[in-house]
Amino acid sequence: EPVRVHLNTRTSRPSNNQSQSEGADAPRDIALHITRDPIQVSGRYYALVKILGPTDEALEHYRVVHYSSKTGDFSGPEETVRMPTVVPDVNDTRGATNQAIEQSPPNQGGWYIYGAQDKTGVFVVQSLLPRCLVRLRPDEFIGDAKAGYEFIRKQSWSDLPDQKGTTHSVLISPRSPTLEEALTEWQEGDRALLVHIYGGIGGRKIEPAAKGPVYFGHFAYGLATVVREPLANELMFDIVYYQVYTHNIHGITAGPLHWSRYMGDRQWGFSGTRPVSDILIKLPAYTEPFDFDGQKRCALDGLIGQLEVMTARYRTGDGTGGTYVGPANNCAQDSNQALYASIKRLEEALNRDPVYFRQWRSEHPRQAQRFEQLLKLRKAIQWKLLPFGSARADWEISDRTLGSNLEDFPLKTLGRGLISWRTMLPRKASDTVTKVFLEHDATLWVLRTNQIGGYDADIEPVAPVTL
Repeated sequence: EPVRVHLNTRTSRPSNNQSQSEGADAPRDIALHITRDPIQVSGRYYALVKILGPTDEALEHYRVVHYSSKTGDFSGPEETVRMPTVVPDVNDTRGATNQAIEQSPPNQGGWYIYGAQDKTGVFVVQSLLPRCLVRLRPDEFIGDAKAGYEFIRKQSWSDLPDQKGTTHSVLISPRSPTLEEALTEWQEGDRALLVHIYGGIGGRKIEPAAKGPVYFGHFAYGLATVVREPLANELMFDIVYYQVYTHNIHGITAGPLHWSRYMGDRQWGFSGTRPVSDILIKLPAYTEPFDFDGQKRCALDGLIGQLEVMTARYRTGDGTGGTYVGPANNCAQDSNQALYASIKRLEEALNRDPVYFRQWRSEHPRQAQRFEQLLKLRKAIQWKLLPFGSARADWEISDRTLGSNLEDFPLKTLGRGLISWRTMLPRKASDTVTKVFLEHDATLWVLRTNQIGGYDADIEPVAPVTL
C-alpha cells in the first residue's frame, strides 16, 4: 500500500518590531507527516544475475550474466560488478564473503543484486537475495499437518553443518492433496504473516553469545506479499520484517526492514553469517480482511499497526533515551504481545456494538464463519502463549509498558515473564505460534537459509534452543 504523505507549511507570525509585509516573506517551517513507517532498504537499483567468477585476485570484481526475459534463462548481457570487501565486526567476522560464491548452490538459480553505480559506472553490490528462496517453487511439499510440524520442530534445524551455504523452501498445506493444488492458494497480491527466527554463529570465530551450553536466537514478525517480479516475470515473495530491536552494534534500527536490508545486506545483513527460518503463514481468517459495510478490517493489518507503534517506541525509549530487554520484555515477548492485541482489539471493536454484530453475522454467513475461526484462533493463542489462560496485565493495556528500564524490579519483571514463558525463548515462541496456526487449517511456507553466499571456513551455523 502506498505511503501517503501530507505537507503542512506554516509562516512565522511577525514580531512586534516587524512589519506585516516583512513577516509574509519570512522563511516557512515545513512539517512532513506520513501515515506508515518507511521501509528500510539497501540499494537504489536491482538486477537479476548469475555470477560467473572473479576478475581480480582481491575477489572484489566479478563477471556476471543477466537474466533474459526473452529466453527465460541467464543468456542476457554480461558485465563486471564490484562486491567490496566488507568491514569485520568486533568478533572479526565479516557479514559477507565472496570466497567461492560462484560455486554456491543458490548461484544456480541466480541472485537479485541490489546497489548502485559508482562514479566510474561500475555497479556496486550492496545486497544479495537468492532467487531460489523467494520464487513460488518449493523444494519440498508436505501435505500433512503432523508431518509439517515435525519438519518445523526438528528436521528444519537438523544437521546444520551439512546444510551450510544452502537454502531450503518447503510448502506445508494440510488441506491440499497435491503440490499443484496447494500452489493455487498463493496468488498475486496475497499476504502472509511471517514468523522469523535466527540461530547463532559457531566455528573458530564463535560469537560470545554462542559459547554457552545453549543459544537463544532472535524472534520477529513480518509480512510476506506475493508480487510479480518484472525481470523474471514470475511470482515471488516480497518480505518485510518488523524488528522489535534495541539499538545495537549491527546497525539495526527498530522498524520495518526489507529482506535486502535486514538479511541480504553484505555489511549489515545476517544471511551470510546466521542460519535463519522464515515461516510464512496464510490463514484467511487472519490474513484477509473482513468487510463491515465497506470498512475493511484485518487482523494482520492490526498486527502491523501494533508493531509500527511498538518499534517507534523502541526507537525512542518512550522519551527515556533507551529501551532494555529482559525476561518480561524482549523481541519475542513484545512481538507476541502485538499478535495477541491484533485479534483482541478487532474483537473488542465489534463487541462495542453487539446489535450491529448480530445483524452483520446473519447477513454475511461466510465472513461470520471466518470470524468465528479467528476467535477460536485467539483463544488458542491465549492458552498456548499464556498457560494460565489469562493475559498479562501489560498485554491487556499495552500502551503502559514497553521493554524495561533501569528502575524495573528484577523479580517483578521475571514474574511477568514466567506468566508467558513460551514467548521468552524465540524458537519456542515460533514453534508454539506455527503449531496453533497449523491446528486451525493454515497453510505454511518455510524458507530456510544457512550462512549463504561466499564460503567462510571460520564459522558454522548454530541452532537456537527449544524445549
